[in-house]
Amino acid sequence: MTDPTLLGSLVAPVEFMSRALKATTSGDVEALLARLPITSERDYTWAEDNPSKGWQPGNLHWVPVGLDRGNAGRIKQASQPVNPLAERAVNGMEALIELARQRELLSDPSALAPTSPRDAVKRYFGLPPLDQLPKLDGSAASKAIRARARDLARQLRVRLLWDKGAKEFTVAIEDDGIGQPPGAIHRTLLSLGSTTKADKWYLIGVFGQGGSSAYSECQYSWVVSRRAKDLLNGEPDGAGWTVIRRIVPEDRRDDYFAYLACHPNGAVPFITAADADAVGIRPGTRFVHIKYDFGRGGSAITRQLYPALNHVLYNPVLPFDLFVGSTAATVYGNGYRLSSLGHRDTAPAALDKVFPPQPVGR
Repeated sequence: MTDPTLLGSLVAPVEFMSRALKATTSGDVEALLARLPITSERDYTWAEDNPSKGWQPGNLHWVPVGLDRGNAGRIKQASQPVNPLAERAVNGMEALIELARQRELLSDPSALAPTSPRDAVKRYFGLPPLDQLPKLDGSAASKAIRARARDLARQLRVRLLWDKGAKEFTVAIEDDGIGQPPGAIHRTLLSLGSTTKADKWYLIGVFGQGGSSAYSECQYSWVVSRRAKDLLNGEPDGAGWTVIRRIVPEDRRDDYFAYLACHPNGAVPFITAADADAVGIRPGTRFVHIKYDFGRGGSAITRQLYPALNHVLYNPVLPFDLFVGSTAATVYGNGYRLSSLGHRDTAPAALDKVFPPQPVGR
């Protein structure tokens, strides 16, 4: 009997994951899923009191996000399609901060934790609030701070992709932060309404829920995560992965959102460290939301996403890069952009950043 914990027992892992990392349409995902031994949701329904009942060893199964069969009401919370993407970007900021904090503890286990996210950003990255960057003078020290902010933005990326043939948007959010070991992904990245951050004042979110609302705005979500090698704490190195989608049962009125699991406890499949290296998976986390529904935004979203993210994240603790087609810009928040208007000598005016028209049509 095969063990689906390791992808290598199901398919050629390097070839499969290479294709998975390039999947940007619903057709791409469905072609990949067709290659896997997956027990249909009609043949297995996860039950909290007995998740092993009906489990078919050797297969992958659909398990509810957060191990909560009634999760749809909490996941369908996004009032605007851009909000879950902003939440995902904030999750990436937290991953970068947590990476720095855990490395600090490696060198000094007695180091007191930062008292707030901005305190953490100042301590670990030497950055002031982003709306203060345009007010810095032209000294070498100020230039170094701006360069540091620009470098940090490269470690957190949001990509908006459009497939003309499939007529689908895809949004990928990638961070080079701490990442998660495969055995913890179902308890962290795929949790819902629970948290490991309540005692960490230097992080931003608490309830572990905001980014999950992206699942309700797309047809499929693909997640891959790998822990920083120096912070494995005895866990095996490797890259965990799964696919999330909405399930509408034939015999019930309530839908729910589920992901592919390899064990009744909710653990996700993974590839070995050697295979992850071969594919080029670095530490960090990558969420890809495929066939993302921007509602009436349509093709205009290629022009609107940049100002929308700057509006929702008015003064984020860290900047990030936004890619729309072949055009890139750094999101610092509207606080920074408005502050730039009064300091043209130290920073260019950025309020009216415009992306060129993209080859998009409905």
